[in-house]
Amino acid sequence: MKVIVIILLIISLFGCAKEQATTQYAGVAFTVDHALLSQEYISSETSISFNPPKNWKQVSSQLMISIKENTQIMRDSSNIIIEPVNVFLDNERSFTCFLSIIDNELSDDSIINKYIAEFKLKNQDLKINEGLFAHNDLDFHQLSFSKDDIVTIKLIAENSMNKTFMIDYILPLKFYEEELRSIESSIGTIKSFK
Repeated sequence: MKVIVIILLIISLFGCAKEQATTQYAGVAFTVDHALLSQEYISSETSISFNPPKNWKQVSSQLMISIKENTQIMRDSSNIIIEPVNVFLDNERSFTCFLSIIDNELSDDSIINKYIAEFKLKNQDLKINEGLFAHNDLDFHQLSFSKDDIVTIKLIAENSMNKTFMIDYILPLKFYEEELRSIESSIGTIKSFK
């Protein structure tokens, strides 16, 4: 009897070790309140669509060109290239949503893991909360943190076209509780297309 118990224990230990090596994405269902959202934005560059929170307006094409030029300069300091695709702002309350594409020669899962490791290394002073979840056939890596009374929710995923994209929701801490429902609704609308 002891032998059977020991064998079962060994099997369960190896089974647990094997499970830990595999990334687990818990399926998440969002209750999307369209009254809290802006119009759907479709991005051909990232092959996704989503609805930004209400009153978070797309920046002008001139401002977007300026943003892209400024990030071009920053790109040289990192092995991972992050290209901004679009930015949505609520100027009244200083809310920002960045949609970016991550470009690299590595496989997409390696890009995500490399980006997260590099981000954490550069931001060791931050308490970063990490999570994984699946929604609309996308596997998301989520990082959330606050710095200087600003909260950032960073979502990174690979879409059905094997493009890695990132969406950052950035807002003042004092509005976080009030705006969280809108951000959750926005996240619930993110979907990939071919």
